[in-house]
Amino acid sequence: MNEILLMLQFFTVTPIHKELPYDQERFTKTAVLLPVLGGVIGLLEGGAFFLMQGLFRPMSAVFFILMLDAFLTKGIHLDGLADTCDGLLSGRDRKTMLEIMKDSRLGTFGALSLFFYLFLKAALLLEFETGMVLRLVLLLPVIGRSMMVFGAYKSVYARPHGFGGIYIGKISRVSLFITSGTALLYAQALLGSSAGISWFAVCFLIFLMKRFVEKRLGGMTGDVLGAFIEVSQVLFLLVYLLMES
Repeated sequence: MNEILLMLQFFTVTPIHKELPYDQERFTKTAVLLPVLGGVIGLLEGGAFFLMQGLFRPMSAVFFILMLDAFLTKGIHLDGLADTCDGLLSGRDRKTMLEIMKDSRLGTFGALSLFFYLFLKAALLLEFETGMVLRLVLLLPVIGRSMMVFGAYKSVYARPHGFGGIYIGKISRVSLFITSGTALLYAQALLGSSAGISWFAVCFLIFLMKRFVEKRLGGMTGDVLGAFIEVSQVLFLLVYLLMES
């Protein structure tokens, strides 16, 4: 129970009025619970969407959910996406790219990536009928966090130290199988076999992205894992929409 509370404290704005002991080795093992954390976030956002769809048109409800997701997660994964794009698209050498990604200032590529990402995510969600959107809202946070684990598995941390090193290169095969199996079964339970196939397709695409990042940066960073959480959700929507068309 303390592990879930600790993850909520680290990764969300949930007020946890309890002093929780932090141990890095113990926290690394919480990777297996990341889909559960995604499920909790999905339930909160799904409940909000259920209420909003009765009050507003689908477009307004979807944009509200995107705002809620950014608020609940403190925008840390969106920040990771922006920093990753600022660094990787800068065309600089490895050392400079890592410095750019660590810079707190938002660059042009980062701003553009956030704009196009949020616009595309909203547009893809609006391609589905309302009942399907609700199920996707429940599922997407789980998909994203399973891909975070996949990205951290058997990788090298590109920095000498930092928060990303808690997971990167330290994910066990058992944790990978559990998180992947949880996300896959949850996807199929909510959306059927097409969702399972879409999940495997996203795994392949994230694998290609992982190889690209490792080649450019010499490893992974926490920002990249955050980017994987966000990008994998859009990739899943795109693949699933194409399969259902």
